[in-house]
Amino acid sequence: MEQYIMPLSANRKLKAAKSIDQTAYIYGATGYGKTTFVQKYLAKRRHTYLNCGNRRWDENDIPAQGIVVLDDLHLLDESRREIVRSIVAMPEVWLIIVSRSPVPAWLMPEYINVGFMIISENDLRLGRKEIAGYLDRLGLSCTEDGLRLLTENSEGNAYAVRHAALKMAEGMTPGPQMQKEIHDGFARYLTDHVMVEWDSELLEFLMKVSVVDEFTLPLAELITASRQASVYLQKAAETGNFLYFEDDRYRLRPVLLHALRERARQSLGEEQLRTCAKNAGVWYEMNGHISEALEMYEQAENWAQIRELLIRNARTNPGAGHYYELRRYYLSMNEEEAAKSPVLMAGLSMLHSMLMDEEKSEYWYKKLADFAKTASGGTKREAQSRLCYLDIGLPHRGSRDVLKIMLRAPAMLLDQGVRLPEFSVTSNTPSTMNGGKDFCRWSRSDRALAKSVGPLVERVLGSYGKGLTKIALGESLFEKGESTFEVLTLLSRGQVETECGGRLEIAFSAVGQRVRMMILQGDLLNAGTILDSFQTAVKEQRVMQLLPNIRAMRCRIALYAGDMEAVREWLKEAPDEDKEFITMERYRYLTKVRCYIALGENLKALALLEKLNEYAGRGHRTYIRMEAGVLGAIVRQRLGAEWEAMLTAALDEAESYHFVRFISELGAAVLPLLKKRSRDGPWYRQMLDETKQTARRYPSYLLPKSAARDDFSPTALEILRLQSEGLSATQIGARLGMKPDTVRYHIKENYRKLEAGSKTDAIAAAKSLGLI
Repeated sequence: MEQYIMPLSANRKLKAAKSIDQTAYIYGATGYGKTTFVQKYLAKRRHTYLNCGNRRWDENDIPAQGIVVLDDLHLLDESRREIVRSIVAMPEVWLIIVSRSPVPAWLMPEYINVGFMIISENDLRLGRKEIAGYLDRLGLSCTEDGLRLLTENSEGNAYAVRHAALKMAEGMTPGPQMQKEIHDGFARYLTDHVMVEWDSELLEFLMKVSVVDEFTLPLAELITASRQASVYLQKAAETGNFLYFEDDRYRLRPVLLHALRERARQSLGEEQLRTCAKNAGVWYEMNGHISEALEMYEQAENWAQIRELLIRNARTNPGAGHYYELRRYYLSMNEEEAAKSPVLMAGLSMLHSMLMDEEKSEYWYKKLADFAKTASGGTKREAQSRLCYLDIGLPHRGSRDVLKIMLRAPAMLLDQGVRLPEFSVTSNTPSTMNGGKDFCRWSRSDRALAKSVGPLVERVLGSYGKGLTKIALGESLFEKGESTFEVLTLLSRGQVETECGGRLEIAFSAVGQRVRMMILQGDLLNAGTILDSFQTAVKEQRVMQLLPNIRAMRCRIALYAGDMEAVREWLKEAPDEDKEFITMERYRYLTKVRCYIALGENLKALALLEKLNEYAGRGHRTYIRMEAGVLGAIVRQRLGAEWEAMLTAALDEAESYHFVRFISELGAAVLPLLKKRSRDGPWYRQMLDETKQTARRYPSYLLPKSAARDDFSPTALEILRLQSEGLSATQIGARLGMKPDTVRYHIKENYRKLEAGSKTDAIAAAKSLGLI
């Protein structure tokens, strides 16, 4: 008690409540020092202390005036609730209520009508300075890093801080080992001293739901096979501040979750826990959460259900399935067991191809082909269907023979009654040309192919073929910089066709090209509006696999707008290429490269581009190779490395397809390089003219940012802001009480620091840096 450090926020609030005799309601989870805080505050004041867990006191023990403390309100029996309500209404009594949970429902009328001073767990948390002061009083020294770790790991919990101090007195230093010992000790404390206070039914309910990390009410009902789940959740909320409800999910504190699981193993037994896990798996599977379902089935040791679920997932295309997420389960399957199912063999072949393991992919393809030779009836047709699917869709085989295979497919469909699995032409990217496979080579004969084999391809692909021909042709013409009106007509009509029994995955390609078109025209507002409307449709139709790439496209718009705050926010959700390189994330990776370049993180950009180049070579991804080549040249030039050969190779290949747009979209970032590698010819002149137009519209796009906020005085920043509002130097001088010449001096300095040649460039650069 003598070393206790008063939490400053809680202390201020309690003093404020005392000054007007306002009821104070203090709550927080076990270990946050609620009772000690009140005792310290009232150490020299006369007061009446009543513990709600003690059933001996009644209304006769309540004084008519003075200070009354009601501790452990969460333990109060229902029969004495009216007493508490009456104390709140007593004008001469200053009431302090201490509980583990927020204001309970039965006390809510008093809270609303009278008003309580709420002192929450956040107010009780010990901050860095308070923890440092506490350690100092105990004569314990701690490094800055150690203090930071202790503050983060303890979450300001007084019990955890006290336990850490004891460990430090024994010679331990803050770190993983100390954190584990404190965590385990706290879990034992909860088991021995907190859980024993709970009703047995509530404890059993929480032990059962502890098989999952988070849950909804329907999930809790299915796990526990109880219709009283909502009652138990309400009781849990009133029993302690250890149950959170956020984003439509209930979550238990990690340390309590750990304690409940330990207790469940001892009390419920393995068989009952397996039943709870199986029930959770069923709910996850019913709601499309395949990864979570498999985890639960694995916990339940339900191997038959795991196999069945893997087969069902393998029936979907890679864009809609969960191949990467479930690869641990696929790759750990018994080979003999997998070889019994043509769907599993096809799934394994596809998965290994996605993992860039060509040898293993072909191994499973051959096993499936051998299986098809000896199979009969429906099983044979299933195997043949999967073989045709792999012939068309295996990523590592490229697109060279795809058209021949598709031309043979109708005969198989009609003569042998084979039904092809669903295909994803785009793999959830906003492109058909650079989607599930690279179809750049088709672009050279785009109009002829659209006319001759377009209807056949649409027929073979079924719902995934609706609108495909028009959209693919529109994208090809857009890449070549051809007539905007023709491109827009094709994209719009193709998108309408997808709405007649087609797929949003195909419509995303049309939307993607329309967004790019708006960006090139300098209309970022409409580009965002188009994307907003499409995202609404995606959410309504629950095609949720498109959302990550929609958000990536939104990030690309933010890069043009110079909204670096939005860019940094998107990077938080971007896939981590250093953890693992996932080929299906190629669109987001290329977005991430642009973010790295814009932030001046050129080495990170170069490392990611090298991985993309490796993937492009193995997977015959022509478009990615060209795009990565141009981006790589930009990065190398900024790093002072040789870049000319890389750019020349990319330009040569782009010219062979007459592709313009993926280069001209880079605008100011690539323009200096193009000027140094000048060449002649209509394609180059068209590409260079468009690149210059983009550079004029977005003068700071992906340019290195050398200036920072500290380089500008408050006056200089205010002048920039007023310039962005359209004010002249004279008007700014009048607004700020400065001479126009002084304003012009600041403007000139701002331009110099921002490396801008005009007001438009300066404002765009300042916005991209977050200065205005």
